Amino acid sequence: MERVGEEPSVTVSPGVAWLRGLAGAGVAVVLLLCLVATRSPVARAIRRGEPISGAVIGTDLAEHAPHSDTLMVWLYRPSEGQLDVLSIPRDTRVDLPGYRFRRINEVFAYHYAQGRDPDAASLQVCRAVGQLLARAGAALEPSYYVQVDFDGFRRVIDRLGGVVVSVDEPMDYDDAAGNFHVHLATGVATLKGQDALGFVRFRGRSGDRGRILRQMEFVRALSKRLASPGILWRGPRATVEAWRAVRTNLPFWDLVFLSVEARRMTSQRVNTVLLPGRPRGATWEMDVERASFVLSRLGIARGGPTEIAPPDPGPVMEAGGEEEDAGGPSSPEVSAGPVTVKVWNASGRLGLAIAVTRRLRGAGFDVVEWGNYNGHQKKSRVIDRSGRFEQARRVAEALGLVSLYSDADPALRTDVEVLLGEDFRSTDVR
Repeated sequence: MERVGEEPSVTVSPGVAWLRGLAGAGVAVVLLLCLVATRSPVARAIRRGEPISGAVIGTDLAEHAPHSDTLMVWLYRPSEGQLDVLSIPRDTRVDLPGYRFRRINEVFAYHYAQGRDPDAASLQVCRAVGQLLARAGAALEPSYYVQVDFDGFRRVIDRLGGVVVSVDEPMDYDDAAGNFHVHLATGVATLKGQDALGFVRFRGRSGDRGRILRQMEFVRALSKRLASPGILWRGPRATVEAWRAVRTNLPFWDLVFLSVEARRMTSQRVNTVLLPGRPRGATWEMDVERASFVLSRLGIARGGPTEIAPPDPGPVMEAGGEEEDAGGPSSPEVSAGPVTVKVWNASGRLGLAIAVTRRLRGAGFDVVEWGNYNGHQKKSRVIDRSGRFEQARRVAEALGLVSLYSDADPALRTDVEVLLGEDFRSTDVR
């Protein structure tokens, strides 16, 4: 019998109690994120649409003086949802007052050897990057760094479930002393950590330039993976794994905010750019005028070169063959009209450049020159030459090509170059 004035007891099932607890934890996390967001400089920049810059420093496993095997500067523009990634060759020549080394990959090694402090060494790399780009008129010293060694890279890629890339040449190499082994066949493959590391480190016939191009392609493939629906359940664990695998001056919650932003980074929003230059002995010499032009296109340097050099003669045309007589004008002028394109056949298949030229013209592009390349290439590529990455992206989409990067040169007076390799599928080209 119930007593007068007493409320009947209510029994809460364990399932309901668990859901209430989960909801309470969710509310607590949201409130925590809101609090952190008010104090986080990264979150503030994202909210205001202000650019955020940083450097990715990939180091080898040398015990006493690891070198920066990979160096990329990234500039994220939240208001546009665009990510620019500038790849700096590891042998790029630097002249830093007070130091005797001459290559930028030695900066991390030298400062790490002084105090075994990877954070201090990473900051010195950022400073060296700032001084290098200042020669081209850019006031950009990366604010943040993410330093990862080979082991950390492998763990993060494994946690993501691998990355889909196209292997453009057979990769078979063993270096027992450096503990570097790679064995990959040509074709499209999903690469887990160890194979992905081999893919971005391998040089092969194409040398260091080819290695850099593969690294840039890997960045675009990684961005596609991060934006895929299948990554949702891997995302939180991958973020935690990344936090454990890297050294960075980004606080954990800032890394979380950037990870959330990474969901916007489809491959169409990522612009991969090569620092202009040329080999000079054992170093890579930055082309100051071209670099100034590229950096001005990225909005981080004032003006470009004051004069435009005569047009580059471009690839050597083969004697004879169907396409030799079909070449367009040798020094076209860039106009405000259709996108100007040059098409080079490096596949060894006769008539391919003409067929692709007709296809591009039918799509509204102005193909001003075409012909045979001076050698065979395995992989087809689209190269931005004007610093207007979107134009090259449109050409790539018209041809169904995924390998795309920027190597701008105003002297060429062309917007886009297309290199048709042996992998180009021409069944639908007439």
